[in-house]
Amino acid sequence: MALLPAYFTVQLGFAPMPVPLFQALREIEVETGVGRASMFRLHFDLSRNLFGDYDALALPIFRPMLPVTIRVSLGLGVPQALVNGYIQDAQLSASNEPGASTLEVVGSDALGTLMGLIQQPFTWPNLPDSEIVRAIFGKYAIAPAFVLPTPPLRTIADTTTTQQATDSMLLFEIARQHSYELFIQPDPVAGLDLGHFHPPVIGGPPQAVLSIDFGRQTNLTGFHVSNAMLRPTSAIAVSSDPHTRAPIVLPANLSTDLPMGMEPALNRILPPPIERPIGAYGAASPAEAQFRSLARATGTSRAIRATGKVDAAKFNRVLLAGLPVAIRGAGRENSGNYYVDSVTHHISRAAYSQDFTAYRNAVGLTGAEMFVDPLAAVA
Repeated sequence: MALLPAYFTVQLGFAPMPVPLFQALREIEVETGVGRASMFRLHFDLSRNLFGDYDALALPIFRPMLPVTIRVSLGLGVPQALVNGYIQDAQLSASNEPGASTLEVVGSDALGTLMGLIQQPFTWPNLPDSEIVRAIFGKYAIAPAFVLPTPPLRTIADTTTTQQATDSMLLFEIARQHSYELFIQPDPVAGLDLGHFHPPVIGGPPQAVLSIDFGRQTNLTGFHVSNAMLRPTSAIAVSSDPHTRAPIVLPANLSTDLPMGMEPALNRILPPPIERPIGAYGAASPAEAQFRSLARATGTSRAIRATGKVDAAKFNRVLLAGLPVAIRGAGRENSGNYYVDSVTHHISRAAYSQDFTAYRNAVGLTGAEMFVDPLAAVA
């Protein structure tokens, strides 16, 4: 199937990229992911102008924190926003050979820039972690559209959450303690940044079906799976009753994620591994210690990691991080549903490709997988 028309747009400071810069732009890399800041890299081929300066650097447009928006359109659809970011780095490679000089401009979204600039102590009394996340997203005009409520585990009677790190570091720490996914993703059409803080969206229908060595339906050019079989671990924390000081045993023997295959990774290890977290990761109450132990067991159970490269000519749409995908053709043990946690887009005038990483917490097929892609006929 031939690739339908594709094009991309780049905005600098909320305005289209100037024509001389656009003509010098050779390639764009956009890396979107969960649990990290999304990044972009703009690669320019440089040439000399009449005044002896490099054409792409004649105007000092690439300044710190300049807003950048990158969109891509596949087929005849509306351009889809991939990332809203801010410039944070520029690297010049000068050469004596004509046309061999290059410029790389690097930036990342608000998690990697705006939210990491100011470190100031701040207290969050009597607030559950989800409300802290909402408040921080709101400070930067990021809509907390996908923030799942967490139980109120801390009160002034126990302790008060005191922020010592930057906003981004605090957000990542809160997400790790709950085994939640934290990331910023722009609305595909409107382009406004939306904040995500929730468990992985594992139980929903897959966003696409990706196939390896599957005849005419093959849309992967490569697929690799690594199973760290001894990584999953259960946890047993010991806390104390705040009134009687009696010890309380808090076991966490299962992952709170839905299993993505027939055999959960943690259940395959005999004898089952057990971790004894010291101080229950600094928990302020037995309930908080229990949640953090469960988060530990859940996070380590995501031990089956996969990488793949999408055949853009056959897939012909944007693969999104933070959603499940169905993989087939990798054998009964390694086929099934995976959770996409990063996608790297390589965009140029001549080609467009997508590399992805994904994970799952179980092996084998359950028989309930949906290997039907309703958009495959359109793509």
